[in-house]
Amino acid sequence: MQSIFNNPEIISLLGLLFVSGAFAGLLAGLFGVGGGIILVPALLYAFDELGYSAEVTAHMAVGTSLAIIVPTSITSAWSHYKRGSGNISLFRKLAIPVVFGALLGSWLGGSLSGDTLKAVFATLTMLIALNLLRKNNFVLAKELPAVSKQWSAAGLIGLLSAIMGIGGGVFFTSYFTAYSLPMLSAVGTSASLGLMISLPGAIGYIFSGWYNPNLPQLSFGYFNLMSFLFIFPITMFMAPQGAKLAHKLDKDKLKRWFAFFLMIMSLRMFYKIYI
Repeated sequence: MQSIFNNPEIISLLGLLFVSGAFAGLLAGLFGVGGGIILVPALLYAFDELGYSAEVTAHMAVGTSLAIIVPTSITSAWSHYKRGSGNISLFRKLAIPVVFGALLGSWLGGSLSGDTLKAVFATLTMLIALNLLRKNNFVLAKELPAVSKQWSAAGLIGLLSAIMGIGGGVFFTSYFTAYSLPMLSAVGTSASLGLMISLPGAIGYIFSGWYNPNLPQLSFGYFNLMSFLFIFPITMFMAPQGAKLAHKLDKDKLKRWFAFFLMIMSLRMFYKIYI
């Protein structure tokens, strides 16, 4: 253990994970996202640098990210609900299809190759960034559609989010605001639905990779315990800080900067895959 912490490269990786966890927790509270969109690339980079098998690094990054989002989304959701920004009836209505979508997404993600999983993440991240750059949100109607359509959308969001290793907040917030739900209510509800994605999604990735022979130590399926224990405390600490800031800062300006960051991250991942 002492030799590990005397290694400058390991210290740098731990520093990267710490900063990424803090940033992810802040974003979780600020935008109602689980932070996975930051954690997955950071974990992927760390696992590559640690020399883990390329066959499992992408899957472990996604599965571990989902596990970290579980406590983060609980903290974020609670912080928003204390401030009155959340819709409990809407959460109850959509929780079941979200869980089924997340379980299906984790099964599909576990069956994809590492490069395919990276390409899916990079593509969806770019689409999310382009949507964030829009000046005005899509407005489809003044109220949410029929329950059957809500269930279909929620299930699809759960599926895509589990494949990416994110809490689904970026999808749910856009969906809710498109049907005229107030932004803070959309953010708070998205944060709570993130738990319904991350918990079953993480369990699905654990089972998907359980018998994989290329897993490193302290990994249970596609879940790496060491990374989880190192990152989740700082994400839980920062999520309430982000929720506080959500009620104070210029969210439009923050969304633009976040979008540019996501675009750079997406292009970098594409570069690593194809060049």
